[in-house]
Amino acid sequence: MRDGRRWGGKIVAACLGATLGASGVLLLGEPGGSPSPPPPVGVPAPVSPTVEPMAREPEGGVLLAWTPGSLPPSSERFVEKLPGVVDATTVQAGLDWIVRTRDRAGSIVDAPPDDFAVPFEIAVVDPVAYANFVAPGERDLIGSLRPGELVLSRTAADLRHGGEGLQIDFRDRTARVTGVVSDETAQGYEALMAAPVPGSWHRADRFLLIRVARLTARDRVDRRLRTLLGGSEPLRVRAYGETPFLRYGDAVLPQMMVKEAFGEFAARPVAGGAIQIDPAWQRDNIVTASIPLLGRVTCHRFLLPQLRDALQAVRTAGIGSELDRSQFAGCFNARFIGRDPDARLSHHSWGIAVDVNALENPTGVRPRLDADVVETFERYGFTWGGRWLVPDGMHVEWVRFP
Repeated sequence: MRDGRRWGGKIVAACLGATLGASGVLLLGEPGGSPSPPPPVGVPAPVSPTVEPMAREPEGGVLLAWTPGSLPPSSERFVEKLPGVVDATTVQAGLDWIVRTRDRAGSIVDAPPDDFAVPFEIAVVDPVAYANFVAPGERDLIGSLRPGELVLSRTAADLRHGGEGLQIDFRDRTARVTGVVSDETAQGYEALMAAPVPGSWHRADRFLLIRVARLTARDRVDRRLRTLLGGSEPLRVRAYGETPFLRYGDAVLPQMMVKEAFGEFAARPVAGGAIQIDPAWQRDNIVTASIPLLGRVTCHRFLLPQLRDALQAVRTAGIGSELDRSQFAGCFNARFIGRDPDARLSHHSWGIAVDVNALENPTGVRPRLDADVVETFERYGFTWGGRWLVPDGMHVEWVRFP
């Protein structure tokens, strides 16, 4: 398990906390679904991220469709009947836990301490169908996946210290790694696995990838899926090139990117939707220090200089009074999103997000954080939860190093 190191182009290309220009989409991070609120008055639109090209250029166009709480199972068949739709496939993603990694000979490559496991994000796919959405050079590897097998993304292979031939022991099963694919083919997940969804998963995030003959079919797909949802859930339909990865809930970085930048830990769920992190990792990486405006803060040691610089810039600009120290709600908080043990991990677990002016900015209401404070944080490499589909106006999270 790595202590973490700084990324180069990948992090810059995945600065995700933005409203993406003409597409008009707001992004979703931790919270789950309600209609988009009006934008906060006076808050400037952030600069759109620079998106690295994927491993292939799609024919016609590729769309992503998702909704908080997951699309219904019938969505794929429903969409494939629409004029202009060439193909569609369902992806289901969830969080699993690695207890041991072994090489071909059975020797242990990596093993967390007793009773701890490594959190690991997996996307479950129909291999034959999903192969139509990846680069030609990777189609055979994806299409040949069988139950009990998985392929690692390139970043995940680096984190796992190996690729083809690895045996990964999860809490309830063992999977064999048959190869390594690009991060883009894996859509930012640490691994792709053949369906079905593991029985130990109590919930999976279900979304669609849709190939269309022309991108003009996008509006039709959007309208018809909203009809299927009955107007009860918000929907996001996004096109290839508007986001670094076509994946569920992309307001924040994929977990593997956070691991690569800040280190991978082992943990175990505990009561109240929290997790207990391996004490050795926590001791080496989570620190407490005094910083401008907020006072004593406990967060990741790599974040402290950047957070200190951002807050010093807020103070120098004469807007420090807009941050109320008494409403600071912390940085490091090892837990699941929403304290739901079936959800993904909050990035507070790595100590890379702060909650400011919390009493004035509860989750789900119109944000009230000062526009100039928001702009300063974004300039220093943070994204703001007030722009999410379900706004979290207190939440400021790292997305890139300066």
